[in-house]
Amino acid sequence: MRGALGVALLVSRRGFRAWQAYVNSILYTVWLLALFYVLGGAKLLPHVLVGAVLSLALSSGSSSAVYEAYYSLIKLEDAFLASPVGMLEFRFGLALGHLLPSVATILAYSALLALSVSAHPLAVAAALTLVVLVPWAAGVLLGYVVARGDLNAGPKVNLIGNILTLVPPVYYPASILPEAVRPLSYLAPTFNVAELAKMLLGVEAVDARHAAACGFFLGLELAALWVLARRVR
Repeated sequence: MRGALGVALLVSRRGFRAWQAYVNSILYTVWLLALFYVLGGAKLLPHVLVGAVLSLALSSGSSSAVYEAYYSLIKLEDAFLASPVGMLEFRFGLALGHLLPSVATILAYSALLALSVSAHPLAVAAALTLVVLVPWAAGVLLGYVVARGDLNAGPKVNLIGNILTLVPPVYYPASILPEAVRPLSYLAPTFNVAELAKMLLGVEAVDARHAAACGFFLGLELAALWVLARRVR
């Protein structure tokens, strides 16, 4: 674990220097907040903030596979693996290193989200933990499945991430969709995570059957990503 933390701290230095990416994220979120406020009022703002946290966590995780290909090219990966750091430790450290620079932005979104809902603080903490850790882990697995060691896979990874966060009801409530197509949303792990978090936050009404379906499909999707990612070298 100490080796993984060393990798994470080294990798995170690049992210902290690239602060402009997080400014872009904030500007994009502010634009969405303004747009949804105009369209539906304050009741839509928690949806946007859940989406912003989830999207940032997913993006942080999915980018690690692309950077592993780069570090492999410049032989930095070999230098770590020649030390007592194993491949699993290296990959965990790499993924954590991409998440660390996002923490300040995630905390800012989380504070706004906590102020915009009336849920119990423990429920807010549980929802935020869910909406950060699960998309981050799913993003890591998805990145390896899509990138497959390709240094130029960044645009593909970003495109899939955008589809998973912008198309299903993540930034907006599922009630906006026609009832006939809502079940298709279960095919997106981002929707399932977002719905569970929104129910914890009181943003969506608690529905035991819907929560069970979200949990079931999310488990299947994470298991499928795990199996596919394990096959990548």
